[in-house]
Amino acid sequence: MIDVGRIYTLEIVKIVKIGAFLQKGDKEILLPLKYLPKDAKEGQSIEVFLYTDSEDRLIATTLKPYAMLGEIALLKVVDKNNFGCFLDLGIAKDLFMPTLKPQNYPLKSNVAVLVSVDREGRLIAKNDIKPYLKDLKKSNLKTFSEVEIIPFRATELGYECVINGEFLGLVYKNEVFNKNFLNQKYKAYIKKIYPNGKCDLSLKPPMQKSNEKEEAKRVLEILEQKGGKMEFNYDSTPQSILENFSMSKKAFKRALSELVKNKQIILENGNITKKI
Repeated sequence: MIDVGRIYTLEIVKIVKIGAFLQKGDKEILLPLKYLPKDAKEGQSIEVFLYTDSEDRLIATTLKPYAMLGEIALLKVVDKNNFGCFLDLGIAKDLFMPTLKPQNYPLKSNVAVLVSVDREGRLIAKNDIKPYLKDLKKSNLKTFSEVEIIPFRATELGYECVINGEFLGLVYKNEVFNKNFLNQKYKAYIKKIYPNGKCDLSLKPPMQKSNEKEEAKRVLEILEQKGGKMEFNYDSTPQSILENFSMSKKAFKRALSELVKNKQIILENGNITKKI
């Protein structure tokens, strides 16, 4: 039976100089002194998380991990070696993620992983999480439901995402205007659920109309930051618009029309100029 990676309520059977021993079945597990409450007594029950130390001994801690066994979470890279990366799990021991390409994971970057165990029963992280995600046929989520997502993989269509820590969904590329979209948490909405359980996501409520005033405000702010004049117009490329304004060409054109209508900019000779 796997003991690591979960929270248990265990009885303190013996208090010693280095901490306390807790009873789990026929095992006595050490809770180090720094985690032992000052008023703890023998016979008392305490809630702890179990993991193995560097010598593969079962250890208890009262620290709450960011994720437990079988859960998918976004964890930070804190160290690396030739065999993989070490992730901050929120406890004394970092979680090891084996990978052939540790160079792909910069220090302090986030990575979406599944907390699992290796053959020796030690906690490890798996970054190939897609096989562990469920389709929405097994959920109570419906169209327009608000969810939390973690985009973890870019595809030709868009970005595959973890929904609420357990389901799989997709945000299409034309909805994303953030260069660093992957491995962050976002609020999103269920846009469409297909009969096979696959799911499309939206970063704004599906029934929400575009806000021309907000789009125009963003363009004007960036224009001011660039000195009041930029080499952009209705025919600028979608890629250059995305890189400079973080919006789609359609939204950019709406913003220009709003600014022209309000006499806040002049469009001439292929440039946008802010009116003084």
